Amino acid sequence: MGTFRLALVSMPWPLANRPSIQLATLKSFLREKAPEVETDCYHPYLQVGNLLGIQAYNNIAERTWMAEAIYGYLLNPKKRVEILDLVRKEHASRTKTSPPDLKTISSQIHRLHQGHHFDLEWSSYDLVGFSICLSQLTSSLYMFRQIRARHPSCRIVVGGSSCAGELGYSLLANLPEIDFVVSGEGELPLLELINRIKKDELEGDESSGLLWRDAQGSIRGGEFNQLPDLNDLPVPEYRDYFDELSRQPRLATLVPSLPLETSRGCWWHRVKTGSVERACKFCNLNLQWRGYRSKEPHQVAREMEELAAQYASLKFFFVDNILDNNKLHELFKCINDAGRDFEIFTELRAPVSRSDLIQMRRTGVTQVQVGIEALSTRLLRKINKGTTAIQNIEIMKHCEELGIQHLSNLMLGFPGSDAEDVAETLHNLRFVMPFQPLRKVRFWLGQNSPVALHPKEYGIRRITNHPHYHSLLPDSLANSLCLMVKTYVGDRTRQKKLWRPVAREIERWQQRYTSLRRQHLQTPLLSYRDGGDFLLIRRRAEGSEMETFRLRGSSRAIYRFCETRRTLEEIRREFPRFSSDKLQTFISHMVGKLLMFQEGRQVLSLAVSEEPHKILCNEKT
Repeated sequence: MGTFRLALVSMPWPLANRPSIQLATLKSFLREKAPEVETDCYHPYLQVGNLLGIQAYNNIAERTWMAEAIYGYLLNPKKRVEILDLVRKEHASRTKTSPPDLKTISSQIHRLHQGHHFDLEWSSYDLVGFSICLSQLTSSLYMFRQIRARHPSCRIVVGGSSCAGELGYSLLANLPEIDFVVSGEGELPLLELINRIKKDELEGDESSGLLWRDAQGSIRGGEFNQLPDLNDLPVPEYRDYFDELSRQPRLATLVPSLPLETSRGCWWHRVKTGSVERACKFCNLNLQWRGYRSKEPHQVAREMEELAAQYASLKFFFVDNILDNNKLHELFKCINDAGRDFEIFTELRAPVSRSDLIQMRRTGVTQVQVGIEALSTRLLRKINKGTTAIQNIEIMKHCEELGIQHLSNLMLGFPGSDAEDVAETLHNLRFVMPFQPLRKVRFWLGQNSPVALHPKEYGIRRITNHPHYHSLLPDSLANSLCLMVKTYVGDRTRQKKLWRPVAREIERWQQRYTSLRRQHLQTPLLSYRDGGDFLLIRRRAEGSEMETFRLRGSSRAIYRFCETRRTLEEIRREFPRFSSDKLQTFISHMVGKLLMFQEGRQVLSLAVSEEPHKILCNEKT
């Protein structure tokens, strides 16, 4: 066999302003390791985005069940009434506006695929691969069924985060349209599969990262096959995405955000063959990897420079679940040295130092998602987050001060949480009202999360696929597939009632913050100006109302000293003339006015500087 033709497909519903890093990385890897492989990447989600308009498309893409329902409606004519009811209920739970017209949207999308995708020469490819990640199950099933119906001899492989381990095994066991599954990351397994097809020898090493059917129809393989060093990866190839984007007139003004990975896996997450060594109890974001690997900072910076120059874009979206703490400072120093005005999104854990956050902001980090999850240290211990409430409040404060938007969540209803967790959360919420509000999210049970692996510890029994899958898929598949989102019998009703006051308080916080921001524009809601030997602290309220507090002398110095978390012992060493009683009296007074936060023996001042440019320009990091 000479040239090997490979098609890689990413169906809706990734956000339309991001190319698929999965497709782009596989294409560049194969170009380097197997130059005889001719790879074409297809992004049908761009055509769907052009059809619906970017706002309507992203509104659907950001809601998993809504997204899966669009293609579920096309897959299951007998369940359309049920699917419409599901969409109405899901929509009503979030907004009072009218739900999307599912019937019309699905019909338009079907006609779009008929005109653009069904009749492509799929049989001219030696292999067609689908990347199946969040919200891509029904759309991928819809498309590869259409392809197989028209091109019966076409070989189809699937991979992605929704195909790892048991998830992938169940897809191969229940969907005859699928010939192979990549379980885990895709580079080495896909290269292995291509070599097998070229040799016409589909049997092979069980640890290749592939799942396949042998001559008797039994499923073989399944072990992960990972790159030992991510520095061996070439720069992702996004040209196919940009070529397709250029042909979408309604997306002409779209400025894509380029996905980039600096690492794979999570150094906090340690789960081996069902045994949880250490992990956030709710998390299942690392099903497709074993361990943690990261690129060298200079390589990340080089990739960013190359991608920015090639695609004339400065917006980058780091897809990592977690950055490498040991390389954090060097990473953003290397990126900063590139001298470009980057605009970066990344995910963070709360214990990032203020100095590192300042450096990140200087480098171009404008948006983050912090793994906050809770404002109760008691609850954070239960979910094994490895953080505390004061650490979470501290990074919320620093983001507010530095103008970094944080899109972070407060999880409600974790199994086994109790009234004390709720009371601590409500108490601590009073102190974060001047900062960007958290988004409330309900706990959901994910396949192979630590909670799912050890359900009895959380009072959980009878774990099954989420009932929404029964609306979206034929019953035979909804019952037999191993799917990402689960339901369970446990204390869900009790948890929903228990956390209702927190849900209401978050809604009030969101409304109040939005209202005050409109009135005060970019001025922080709780801020200070330093007069040298005195400090003016201002708290803004509705209208022109504003509380002002003056701190002089040592009071001012202590407050400034506690701009980052300090222990009582550190404060005493810095201010030895203050007795323990006098110091605690001052701190308690500040805490009572919601100007400082104290947790145990740690203290944090809450007001932020009204002059953040001075911090970014002057502070040494």
